[in-house]
Amino acid sequence: MKKIALFSDIHGNYQVLNSILEDIKHDNFFEVICLGDVVGIGPDSSKCLDLIIDSNITMLLGNHELYQIKGTEIDDLKTSFVEHEKWVLGTLEEKHLEYLNNCKFSKDLLINGKLFTFCHFFFDEKKEYPFYSFSILNDGNINSFLKNVPVNYMFCGHHHQAFQYNYKNSLFTCVGSSGCVCEHTTFYTVIEIDCDYVKIYRKEIEYDKKSFEKTIKSFDYPDRDIIAKSFFGITVK
Repeated sequence: MKKIALFSDIHGNYQVLNSILEDIKHDNFFEVICLGDVVGIGPDSSKCLDLIIDSNITMLLGNHELYQIKGTEIDDLKTSFVEHEKWVLGTLEEKHLEYLNNCKFSKDLLINGKLFTFCHFFFDEKKEYPFYSFSILNDGNINSFLKNVPVNYMFCGHHHQAFQYNYKNSLFTCVGSSGCVCEHTTFYTVIEIDCDYVKIYRKEIEYDKKSFEKTIKSFDYPDRDIIAKSFFGITVK
């Protein structure tokens, strides 16, 4: 049996990322994949990237990584969000940008005759901003997209709420955001592949929410108070 561990949208939550990677060490995973958006929103983008690099796992690009290496002009962002992304860029070092420039948009694995595709979201690499809008998630659009994607299993992040969608012989799984959680628990997704049997499930673990809360309150950055409340359930003031 082969096992794959997946997580996405850490968003600067170092405590969550550290807990996930520590838990993953206790199992025998064939592959560990981060589906992007390690940076942005939370306070510790640079520390999270350091941990990803040191852990030697597969890192795929999300839209927040693209903002750092391609610029915010690739997307139609509000002024306040542009200022936030500029602040994030100021916390990163050249080694982080060099690493991100070498990351890919997607990864394919052919296991037991089944094709598994991993990416941050539905994308078209020919576009300057390759990620489609969330509108693709309505039935008509997602069917139109999936009929041109010859995969058995597709996994992505980007949308912070996890869900699954079946289309003919394909199963699309959005793993959700592991970093933008309001509780003291987080999660990652496990794929178990044994001959023709594929099992997909979420593993929940605890993380140091008090330490994260202390960290985000110690930073002062654009939209911090709104971000803390909306994405992490933390009231700063």
